[in-house]
Amino acid sequence: MKITIIAPNSFGYIDFLIDALKSKEGVDVSYINFSEFIYTYSSTFDKVKNAIIKIIFKKNKKETYVSQCIVKSLLAKETQDFIVVIRPDKLEKSTLFELKKRTKHFYAFYFDAISNFPKKVGLITLFDKVFSYEKEDVKTYKLEFITNYIYDFENSLDETREYKVFNISSYDERFTQLRDVAKYMKNHAINYKIIVRKERVIVDEMVSIVPEYLPLEKVKQLLLKSEILLDIQKSNQKGLSFRVFEALGYEKKLITTNKYVAEYDFYSPNNILIIDPDNIQIPTSFLEGTYQTIPMAILYPYTMEGWIKKVFAI
Repeated sequence: MKITIIAPNSFGYIDFLIDALKSKEGVDVSYINFSEFIYTYSSTFDKVKNAIIKIIFKKNKKETYVSQCIVKSLLAKETQDFIVVIRPDKLEKSTLFELKKRTKHFYAFYFDAISNFPKKVGLITLFDKVFSYEKEDVKTYKLEFITNYIYDFENSLDETREYKVFNISSYDERFTQLRDVAKYMKNHAINYKIIVRKERVIVDEMVSIVPEYLPLEKVKQLLLKSEILLDIQKSNQKGLSFRVFEALGYEKKLITTNKYVAEYDFYSPNNILIIDPDNIQIPTSFLEGTYQTIPMAILYPYTMEGWIKKVFAI
């Protein structure tokens, strides 16, 4: 079976999927990370010309270059059994048509709500299947429902834990709520560590701001040193972030603003605390309670193996 995954930089999450597929007997898998294809302007005139092209023709030389690199990467390969594109809205439509010619099964996985990237609506019919973790999008656009996955399992020892609550995220619309939670924890003497990646570093007394993305292996060590993970959802996101699945895989309790997590069969109020960002309450009973292990029979559909079985039937 020949599989090609085409996706932007995923900070390591896709690498786990690639490794899992490579371990399957008879599977030949390729990963095209199109974030690595970077167009360099040849001159100031070239940059100005591209700006004009974007305004008049709705084209972008950077996107065209990325599309050309992706197609070139596939030219030397045989017809694929599966091509899965993550964030197809970042590619030119003509490229997607070209990719479809080179596979028996053409799939997409929408990593985010369609409302964040409306361009995705017009791409649905290009694919044999479109997977999404947003239940409303699945219902509205007749997509295939699938969550993110538990990419790793490990249970840290109590003596290695340095933080009661931990979060790492990028600087975006969630920052104010994240900072509010941090302020609550500081005022209630809850030991926490919150890291926010922001290209232009600012000094903040509530959270740590860093300019670079941390490698996933480094993030893992911080997760394992923590007792409880913190998850702040985006305003229009109902699907579950990878933080939820890290909590399940590492057997960590979770504090989240995503109330929709209560709809899933692994939900337990013992393990997951849903908070209102406008009225933050974190009971001592939750902080001090022990984690309740979830049976593997319940977890399996959310594991990497379960994800692969649903998408590729292997």
